[in-house]
Parts: sequence; C-alpha cells; structure tokens
Amino acid sequence: MRQWWPVPAVIALATTLAIALGPGYAGYDASWSLVWGREIAAGSLPSYQSPVAPTPHPLANAVAAALSPLGDGGEVALVALTFLSFAALLAGALAVTARLSWWPAGVVVALVLGTRGQLDREVAFASIDLPFLALVLWASVLEARRSLAGTPVLALLLLAGLLRPEAWLLSMAYLAVLARARPRRELRVPLALTIGAPLLWALSDLLVTGDALHSLTGTRDLAADLDRPTGFSTALHAVPESLADLIGPLPLAAGLLGLCAGLLLARRAVAIPLLICAGSMVTFLAIGIAGLPVLVRYLLLPVCMLAVAAGIGLALPWLTPAGRPRNAAFAVAGTIAVLLVASVPQAVDDVRNARSFTAARGQVHRDLRALISQPAFIDAALRCVQLRVPDFRARPVLLIEGSIDASRVVVGNLADGERGLLLTYASPKAGLVFTLGAPGEAPLQALPAGGKVVARNRSWLAGAAC
Repeated sequence: MRQWWPVPAVIALATTLAIALGPGYAGYDASWSLVWGREIAAGSLPSYQSPVAPTPHPLANAVAAALSPLGDGGEVALVALTFLSFAALLAGALAVTARLSWWPAGVVVALVLGTRGQLDREVAFASIDLPFLALVLWASVLEARRSLAGTPVLALLLLAGLLRPEAWLLSMAYLAVLARARPRRELRVPLALTIGAPLLWALSDLLVTGDALHSLTGTRDLAADLDRPTGFSTALHAVPESLADLIGPLPLAAGLLGLCAGLLLARRAVAIPLLICAGSMVTFLAIGIAGLPVLVRYLLLPVCMLAVAAGIGLALPWLTPAGRPRNAAFAVAGTIAVLLVASVPQAVDDVRNARSFTAARGQVHRDLRALISQPAFIDAALRCVQLRVPDFRARPVLLIEGSIDASRVVVGNLADGERGLLLTYASPKAGLVFTLGAPGEAPLQALPAGGKVVARNRSWLAGAAC
C-alpha cells in the first residue's frame, strides 16, 4: 500500500487537468469510430472505404459499437473513456518509474506528462493514442514488477496493437527475449498473443474490404491525397524537432541525460524505457519508409519513456553505491532537477494554450452537432439530392446522426444554379478553427443564387437550393 498510494493522487491530477481543459469532443478519427461502431452494431459492415476515411482501428471500432446503444451519449462516453485513459497513462508512468527507481520521481514524471500540451489536446478530442499509451505503460509496469512476466505483458500489448501497430514490434522484441529464457513448449501462448494483433487487424480488413492490407494501402493513399509528409528522410529529420515540440526542449534534455547516465550507473533501471524508446523510434522510421504519414503524435510513446528516464535520473543517487558513482549521480540528479524546474513556465503556457485550443475547437464542433440536429436542417438534408460540406472533417460528424446517406455528402462548394444543401462556415475564424489552421478543401462561401438559409448559429450556416 505504501508503494501504490501516489496512484490515486495522480488520478486526481488527471481529473483536475481534464476539468481545466474543459469539455472534450470526438475528433476526426473518433468520429469515424462512432460511425463505424454504429454500422457494426446495426449488423452491417463498416464503411472503411468511404472517401477520406482514416485508418480503421479494430479495438476503437469495437468499443464504439458497444457504445452505440447510447445514441448521442456515445460521444460523451467515448470522451469520458479517453479521460480515464489519460488518468491510467499518468498512473502507469508513476507506477513504472516508482518500480524502477523511487516513487517521488514517479510523481514528477506524472506532472511532466500531465502538462504536455500535445497530450492534453489529444485528451480533448478523444484520441486513440491515450488508451494505446496507457496500455503500453501498464505492460511496462508488469514487466518492471516481475522480469519476463510473459503472458500478462503480451496481453496488454495485444490490446495496444489493435489501436496502433507500433505495439507489434514491441511484442515481437519481447517474444524474442522470452524465447532465449524459456523452453519452446512454454512459448505457445506468448506466440499467439504476439501475432494476435496484426492477424486480427488483417482479418478485420479482409472481412470488411476484401483486402487484408487495406489499412496499409488506404492510409498510404490518404497520405498522398492530403499531401501529408512521408518518407524515411522526412521521418529521420522530424525526430529531434518533433520530440522537442512534444515534451519541451528542457525536459527532452533531462530525459536524454537520464538515459545516458542510467546506462552508466543504473543499467537495469533504464532498460525498459530505453528498449521501448528504441523500438518506437524504429517503428516511426519504418512508417516513413512504408510511405505512411509521418505525424508528430506518433512520437508520443518515446516522449513518455523519456519522461520516465528523466524520473530515473532524479533517483540515481538512491540507485548507485557510495563513492564516485554516487557523486556523479547527485550531479546528474541536480542537473535534471534544474532543467525540469526551469521548464515549469513553459508547461503552464502549454496547459493554457491547450485549454484555449480545446475551448475554441470544441465550441465549433458542438455548434456543428447542434446545427445538424435542428429539424429544419434534417428536413432539408432528406429533401435535397446532395449535401455539400466545406472540409472532409465534417463528413463523419454528419454521418454519426445516422439519417444521412454517406454517398450524398460531398466535400466542396455549391455553384449558382446547382441543386443541393450547402453547409459552410458562418465566419472565417470558425473555418480556421475547424480545419486546425489548414487552408481547408473548400473556402467559406456565400449562399448560391436562389438559396435559402435553413439553419445557422455562431459557427455554421446551412442553405438549401432544392
């Protein structure tokens, strides 16, 4: 009990941060999961091949299907599960650091991760990255508690591998370590758990689309359509700057110092974060080689491990014997402490900016849900042959309602004389917020000649010409 008492405190910290961020919303990937979950619950195949649909994640879709009976409450429940995943992530970071070093260092790690702007924004839009990170961190907790724990670790990595393929390489590497320490007859269950995630993912794609590699090819094609950065060189050059953006330059320096010093003074303590960090980096580079989009958030797992390494660095004086090594350990711990304290103002700004981002985009998202729920909009959507939206991010939000045929929702403007229902932004600011600052696919448009306003609010406007 003495060892685990800080965990409830970290859960309270995560709850406090969630309240500070304000109400969340289902982002693009989460919205598509809700759409696909509703289709699965209705007994039909999910529409993985819809235009500009993201990569399908089997576990996320299964959870969304389980939430579909809640109707509009499904989105609220999904956001709530993401907040719980955030709490589990911070608690896992604390627990693994405490197990490898010292519990006060774990509290520091939880504070560092809880105040990262990118992680906070991921929480706000119900990103699947949060449960993925939480599962990997708790797998590392189990391994830290009992070396070569085997089946429990691989079971958590299997679940993580149904959210993000980065867990596949971690499972394979862990199985290779087990194979060196255990007789072959004891590897049947670990082997099944290792191949389970990629096999289930491929079977899901095959059943739905007829192509077992749909997630790979579809994501590659989508990256080309959206002009997202790809390639090995892009991935390699993105690592230093992206890590600094995600965790901050000073905590990044603290994490790297903790890793390097740990290799010299406490090798066993840093083995788990080092191996997970290395595996994540290899996967990130492999993503670039495969022609998949190189997105900054794919480096969140090494960011978590670097934070754990910084915590271990703080505890090095308690992990090294007396004499010169301990003197060096105190010097390392002091340097890391100074770096982390100096990063506090930036952390405060990160949380403040994340709150502003969440408030602005969450409001535009809720305004969209409110507008398309109005009877006048629903009537016009059923009456008009086509529905034009200004950006691909709006499509799944409309499809969640279930009353609109996906084939009639087209991205683009509505020209004069063309029949249809136009959904557009009520202001340039609303468009900028909704597209995350990107130019967007279709600019703000006035109603076409003969169009009539059927619904509007502060962020959105709908006009019918049919």
